[in-house]
Amino acid sequence: MSKASLLHSVVGRVVAVTALGAIAIGGTLALFFAANSSLKHANQENARATAIDTAAVNLRVHVLELATAFEAVVGGNGKQAVQQWKTAEQSWRQPAASLAQAAAPSQGLEAESLGVRAQIEAFLTDFAEPVIAIAKISPALARSSTSQTERTIRIDEILKATDTMSTVAASEAAQSSASANRLAHRAQVAGLAALIFAPLLLVGLAIWLAKSVAAPLRRTVNAASEVAAGHFEVRLDDRRRDEFGELGHAFNAMTKSLAVSRDELVARAESLEQAERHKTELISMVSHEVRTPLASILGFTRLLLEREVDEDARRRYLEIIDAEATRLASLVSDFLDARLIEEGQFALRPELFDARALVLEQAELALVHDEAHDLELQLHDTPLLVQADRLRLTQVVANVLSNAVKYSPAGGTITVGAAPSATGARIWVDDEGTGIAPEHRAQIFEPFFRGGAPDAGIPGTGLGLAVSRRIVHAHGGTMGFDALPGGTRFWIELPLEQPVDEVDPVRPRPAPTGVPSP
Repeated sequence: MSKASLLHSVVGRVVAVTALGAIAIGGTLALFFAANSSLKHANQENARATAIDTAAVNLRVHVLELATAFEAVVGGNGKQAVQQWKTAEQSWRQPAASLAQAAAPSQGLEAESLGVRAQIEAFLTDFAEPVIAIAKISPALARSSTSQTERTIRIDEILKATDTMSTVAASEAAQSSASANRLAHRAQVAGLAALIFAPLLLVGLAIWLAKSVAAPLRRTVNAASEVAAGHFEVRLDDRRRDEFGELGHAFNAMTKSLAVSRDELVARAESLEQAERHKTELISMVSHEVRTPLASILGFTRLLLEREVDEDARRRYLEIIDAEATRLASLVSDFLDARLIEEGQFALRPELFDARALVLEQAELALVHDEAHDLELQLHDTPLLVQADRLRLTQVVANVLSNAVKYSPAGGTITVGAAPSATGARIWVDDEGTGIAPEHRAQIFEPFFRGGAPDAGIPGTGLGLAVSRRIVHAHGGTMGFDALPGGTRFWIELPLEQPVDEVDPVRPRPAPTGVPSP
């Protein structure tokens, strides 16, 4: 995930806010730690300054005692003065060592303590001891004003050096205390800010989480509940640029997929229901379609077996038996063709022939014994050569003609034509029936669909048009129908084997022998 996308993600924002709070709290704690360290250091500096001041005061006292003992010895106060001088000459060393030890952590003060020690030793060796030796020889010279002035200068320098050390130590302690106080003040301000900022940050984080995480999560749960209840139209907001946006994309894609699957399942269920209904209708239809011709075949066969009939009656009975057997064979053939087409085992045996001859032949066969309808032929003068399975194409034309006869009223005209078209050879059959209801037109070529035929008492299986259309499609052609003002036209388009020259418009041809004239 890129840095930009991470900043837009819920995890990235939570991490950022948490890190900000952690930095604020950590900074405050670090400031408190630094203030505590500074206060500790200030305390140490104050303790050291106190130790230096104490050692300096103690050394100052011993230096003054040393100066007093020197005056007594030079003044000639006897043995007691000499003893006092010897004691004072040794007693200053311990306070000087204590001062050096207290000043040791600071190189500057340690150097000052060593300088004070050097000044005292110089006072003893360079001035006091020579003057005391002179006092033994010439007391007046030892107590001269020059000697007194020199003693005063040297003692004042030593005392001034000890005072300077006390002042410097106190100044350093004061600076350390001031720095510690400033740092402590900052720590207090930072702590106060943290006390105010941290709760506000936590409250803000809680509000943001409620708005950015809890609310979308609640909407997601509600949407999932609706999907579980079967409402696949629900959608989540997928415009966010975080994990909830990605979840919205995935959720919406899932609901769309589920909706499509549901629609497919519903369609499949409806298809299965329709297939079951068609199956029931088919069983009823087949039982009726088979039982009627079979009853005729059995009945007339028994008449021929059980009775002696004349030649005319016997021929008439045999013709009925033949017609009903042909009807049964046609029914079986339709079922067989439908099964072969569904299984993809439908084979064609193409040959080159004139489609006009096939149309004329089937028109004569369909209407030669039908005196209830008139026939009008519209055949083009030029041969319509097609490369097709003649037997299968005959089956198609015969089926369309048979339907025209069944669905046309008595006394109506059936028009059969064949002519070239812009896409090939067109064969059509017009009837003057009631037409196809608009609600049935989309299903007219579906297997076993018969529309209003059962209610009208028109026999059939509903397979003829379905098989016919698939046969035409197997030849690379098309089949359809057009609603006419007074009936229906079924048409067939097949590719021509060779171009057709320009000829006269289609004109009617005389009806074949035995067919009533239009």
